[in-house]
Amino acid sequence: MHVSKQKNGVSIIAHKGDAMSLLSFDLTAPLRENLAGFTIFFSVKGKGRGSYVFNRMIFPDNFLKNNPQIPVKERNSTLYSPLQKMNWVHVPNTDIETKKAVFGDYTYSITPRYIENGKLLPLDKSLTVKLTINVSPFNINKVKVAFARGFVSSVAYANRFGDKNNKVRPPKKKDELLFNINQVSGSAERWNDKTKKKELVEYTYAEQHDWLGWQARKTILGFLDDAIKNPKITLKVFAYDLDEPEICRRLLTLAAAGRLKIILDNSGKHGLKTSKETAFEKKFNTSGASKKDLARGKFSALAHSKVFIWLNNGKAQKVLTGSTNFSTNGIYINANHVLVFDNSKVAKLYEEVFEASFGKKKMAAFKKTPFTSTDHTFSNPAMTITFAPHNKADADRIFKRISDRINATGSDLLFAIMNDTSNSLILDAVKKQVKSGSVFTYGITDTIGKANKDYTVYLYRPDTQKEQGIRVAAKGINNILPPPLGKVPGLSG
Repeated sequence: MHVSKQKNGVSIIAHKGDAMSLLSFDLTAPLRENLAGFTIFFSVKGKGRGSYVFNRMIFPDNFLKNNPQIPVKERNSTLYSPLQKMNWVHVPNTDIETKKAVFGDYTYSITPRYIENGKLLPLDKSLTVKLTINVSPFNINKVKVAFARGFVSSVAYANRFGDKNNKVRPPKKKDELLFNINQVSGSAERWNDKTKKKELVEYTYAEQHDWLGWQARKTILGFLDDAIKNPKITLKVFAYDLDEPEICRRLLTLAAAGRLKIILDNSGKHGLKTSKETAFEKKFNTSGASKKDLARGKFSALAHSKVFIWLNNGKAQKVLTGSTNFSTNGIYINANHVLVFDNSKVAKLYEEVFEASFGKKKMAAFKKTPFTSTDHTFSNPAMTITFAPHNKADADRIFKRISDRINATGSDLLFAIMNDTSNSLILDAVKKQVKSGSVFTYGITDTIGKANKDYTVYLYRPDTQKEQGIRVAAKGINNILPPPLGKVPGLSG
């Protein structure tokens, strides 16, 4: 969904995202001369007069000498420090009293700004373009899309939680499966609006989790809470990593009521007696649930599935899936997403796959079932779902179909690829398009290895057609950024 407006050579488009909006700008050629950036003012329907977007990048002190009209205390406002970009992602403010994001109909007033002879010219209202778009969690046509922030190594995180604490679980000796998230995690300097100064404030794991997990956490916990409230609802669950305490508490509540059936991975470290997954199994077995309702196992190598299937009076009604593991790392450290399909046909397919996988014998035989060789197509939304593990012929067919689409694209290619050292037709097609520069490409890849230097995230920017991207994050990478950004927490793993 998007809204667009044009006025006197200024074009603005606002795209609806997950609890945020992407604003993009364009100007006719005459309006690009002496461009300093863009001023953004926003207001929310029924929430007061509004304010200007904040800009961390400001003009230097010598510029202020030639521009005495700029108040020093307001120099971070885009009224005086325009955004020097042709786009901006705007995330709603958090209400000080409720500590909840302010959602609603946002009206953005966007104006190009200019500098002549070292002076910032006054805002020209004849060039201001206004448009309104709803900013709220993404939920359209019975499909929810929700993202975790993945911001632990960021200035935004450092401003809230300090630049030293990147832990989202207690120290090992206190790290239980169901640890109390309301215990203190750390302390940080925060601005007190009443005293008008910074103060050292303690914060809890709950605060960290709520901020880092963003809409993905809210969607997962909301899905489980709604199920718990309705005694007619049962859940069937695929889980790979399973150690997020609030998710585990809710699953065990359903288990104790005989309303949970779960396939829990036991590959690698998950199968150890000391793993959090094994700890969950023990609590499940002592919760009053039937031991027959929990199956440990894996497919060819693992059971890398993250799925909640919601059944109402025994009939599949909706399903939650996506890239997000039900773990503290999956929700609070990694960049992941959640999808919810409120669609009985989609949910029924997932339930059938679950039943065809429940138990070690069924998991071992699953690769040879029609589920793995069939393209399961749906019209609303238009999509194709496939289930792994595949035999080689089906895997090659699926990879070729995707790579052919990438090679044939005539417009935009956005990508996020894990483990870019693997052999893949898809990866080859992406790198070919990035190198060619014939279409707009923008994305990230990461590499995985044993040493710190081998854990790396690369950014491929649209303005650089390079086969090798820019190293932007990694274990062991320097976490002190150039001014005005400063130090951020490193990546812990």
